Amino acid sequence: MPETPDDVRNAVRAVLDAPRRRPAHDAEPDAATSPSTPEDTVRGLTAVRPHRMFEIDLSDLAAGRGVDAARPVGWRWLVHDGLHTVGAVEVADRGTGQHVARFTEGPFTTCTDAAIAALRSLPRVERGYYELRLLHIPGLYTVALWLADLIGWHDLLVPLAPAPPGVQALRPYPADELAGTLADRGRRLLAAAAQS
Repeated sequence: MPETPDDVRNAVRAVLDAPRRRPAHDAEPDAATSPSTPEDTVRGLTAVRPHRMFEIDLSDLAAGRGVDAARPVGWRWLVHDGLHTVGAVEVADRGTGQHVARFTEGPFTTCTDAAIAALRSLPRVERGYYELRLLHIPGLYTVALWLADLIGWHDLLVPLAPAPPGVQALRPYPADELAGTLADRGRRLLAAAAQS
């Protein structure tokens, strides 16, 4: 895990400290245990596993540039309620020294633990030296965990569910292989857009 800047940590803390309701997966509280103030409802939420977020433009992907074209756009922390991932705090870097943080929920967040487990089960990951990252491809509505190989050229991508057609969610792919598959899809989309 890379070292997280203090201002990013402070932005994450501010989001977690903000009053909000319990995550939707929690059981309905009974009257005897229901919290009396919004602040009480965030107790027990913790931010874990900080990782950097990257993004690839569809045109770069279609041109075959792969993960080399990914640019850093911020940080993401998983939010646990007990042992369960219930959301994430994403801290976007606006490039001006200011950060915009928000709490997010949804399938891309909740299946992250399963993707990490899939990666940890690989022998070469146990022996290697990787950095955990998150990769967004907005033009394809695709999000993947990215294990960047810091001592070689064996980056891995694990698409998070829902994955695009022809791609298996939670399967570890060599980065070049998955980027090539997605590049073909991106080229078709760009060609269709140009004709319309």
